[in-house]
Order: sequence, then structure tokens, then C-alpha cells
Amino acid sequence: MPTEPVSSATHPSVTVVVASHNRAHSLAATLECLGQQRLDHARWRVIAVDNASSDDTQDVLTRFVADGRFELLALSEPKPGKPRALNRALEQIDDGLVVFIDDDVNLGPDWLQSYIEAAGRWPDHAIFGGPIIPVFPVDAPAWVQDERYVRQSPMFAYYEPRQDEGLTTGVPLGPNMMIRRSAIAEHRFDERLGPGGTHGLMGDETEFERRLTRMGHHPYVFVPGARAEHRVRHEQLSVEAVWSRAYLWGRTMALAHGRTPRGPYLYGVPLRYWYGALRAWLRYAPFAFGPEHFRLKYGWQWQVRSGRIRGYLDSRSSQRASYK
Repeated sequence: MPTEPVSSATHPSVTVVVASHNRAHSLAATLECLGQQRLDHARWRVIAVDNASSDDTQDVLTRFVADGRFELLALSEPKPGKPRALNRALEQIDDGLVVFIDDDVNLGPDWLQSYIEAAGRWPDHAIFGGPIIPVFPVDAPAWVQDERYVRQSPMFAYYEPRQDEGLTTGVPLGPNMMIRRSAIAEHRFDERLGPGGTHGLMGDETEFERRLTRMGHHPYVFVPGARAEHRVRHEQLSVEAVWSRAYLWGRTMALAHGRTPRGPYLYGVPLRYWYGALRAWLRYAPFAFGPEHFRLKYGWQWQVRSGRIRGYLDSRSSQRASYK
């Protein structure tokens, strides 16, 4: 159960971490949100990592360092990979609360204060998450804004496991989460995962949190006041882009979770997943050309399941190569 709120003077220091690759304009909008935070005497700063950008990201960081509304430490990580950039930031943080955000979120003025107050109310918990609500361009097609798709977290990082503040088993998502530095300890993000990772998979932040969970840091605390709006980009709005993400999600689940004790297997893939992929394709095939809702629904399911098959096959190939 949460304790009573504590005074701001007793709160630990807070560091907001954001990594960015070639999204200078989006990064500037997010940093502007940070410049408008209303805080009760908290000690806080921002660490922004330029992850191998070739656009105006360095100019944006230079401008906000000079702006002076908040302390900004601008770092550079020349090797592509978001987990590598986040690890670069963690090298500079010794204690306190660490808040991770993406470079494409809108944050209200009380966003960070909400996290700080929640940390005081839940001193025995280490991992916190705020709502993540996708926001779309004004010309986004209606189908992509359908609640049936928006609320699938792998699609646009939607996160709202409950309405009020409290404990949840829903893992907070990378665009908006907070972890106590003491819980992170020597753990680091897996640089094989995430954008720019060597494995080309999703889920770098989720895998990181699950490792901390196995260390006893669960359940998580949902903080409704720490709301983030996740700006959906135009290139994410096509059916092809959505299905590509579904396929990648399925492949990630297979490679990240590995073999399970439940069998039997066929070509290194659990037989039940072959059946699942076949069923998904049979459901999708009659609607390949419409009606639109069924095409999208069953097409998404087919892509996830076929991606999972591909992931298991890739894992089997890697294991064979390691024995040569």
C-alpha cells in the first residue's frame, strides 16, 4: 500500500533520459515540453543522447543547453542503437529516480511532478509507468485510429492498464517509464535489441524491466498523472507499416522467449505455433480483399504468427551455426 505523500525536500534527485536518432524536430518538441514542467523544488536534470544522428540534432541540443530552463547534459553515442545510447546515459547517473522517455512524446506540465510524488507514496516499489496515449496526424486514416487497433500496445505503444493509481502487472513501456537507480544497479539494456540493435528486434526496454522483475522488483506502479502522448508519424500509418510491425513483434517474441518446455517441435518451432499460423492464414485468406475491418484484424494476426514462426526458425539457424 502507498504511504502518505512526503515533502519535496526528501525526494531523491531525478534524471530524465532521452535518446534520439535523426529526429531533431521531434526531439525539440519533446524538450520544449520538459522546459514547461512545474516542479516543487525538485532536483532534476535531463540527459539527451544524440545517437549517431546526421541531421540538426546537435544544434537542437546546443540550443536547449543555452536555454537554461532546465539542466541539460548533452551526450553523443556514435554507434547506432537505442539501447547503446541509453547505456551511455546510465554511466552518468549514480542515484535517484531515472525517467525514460522517447523523443516523440508530448508531456503535460505536471508530468514529472506526478512521478516524483508517486515515488514518495510507493517507497517499496522500483518501477513506475504513466499512461501512453497515441496521437495521430490530422490526416491519419480512420482505420488506424480505431480503438480495436490503437489499444494493441505493440502497434503504437498504448499503455493504460488501469484508471487509478496503483499496482499493476502490466509492464510499463519505453516511451514513458521510471525506475529507481538503486534497482538498476549494474544492469544495462541489451544492445542486441531495440532500434538499431544487432538483432533487429523490438522490446529492449521490456526485456530490461523483466530482468529487474526477476530480481524481485514487481509489481509495477501505474501513475495516471504522468501521462505522455505518443506522436504517431506519417510513415507508421500504412497497412504495410502496421503489418511489418506485427511481423517484427511476432519474431521478437520467439527470439526473446526462446524454447519452452511445451512440445512437440517441428523444425525447431513448437507444433502449436505451426497450427496457430495456419489457422490465422485460413481466417485471413477469405478477407484478403475486404471487408476492411476483417482484412486488418486477421491480417494483423497472420503477420504476428508468421513472424513468430520466422523467429523460431532464425533461432534454430543460429544454434546450428554456433555448433560449427
